[in-house]
Amino acid sequence: MLEQRRYERVAFYCGVQLTLLPNGPTIPARSFDVSLGGLGLTAKVFLDCEQSVRVRLRLRNGANGWTEEAIEGRIAHCCADENGNRIGIQFTETIRESTHPALSHKLNTL
Repeated sequence: MLEQRRYERVAFYCGVQLTLLPNGPTIPARSFDVSLGGLGLTAKVFLDCEQSVRVRLRLRNGANGWTEEAIEGRIAHCCADENGNRIGIQFTETIRESTHPALSHKLNTL
């Protein structure tokens, strides 16, 4: 398989709510890595590639507790393994501090 990633991935673990767009169900998932351009996660369901999604991440926000950020993208990859279904999400836009400040801050500290 050819490597098509433009951004370096780093390990990143948090709870995720994955919503199928435009009006699909919301599925609980768990992230395992992240980059400026996408997110790797596991879920109990198998999803079709190219499906548009919104991911909502729950992030620790220092002394202020928790914050959530929502990012839209598409399913670029899905495969089953011993840990469930591994899903690769490609974000619609690159993560920037101006649009996703909490996630951008997390990425800069990893």
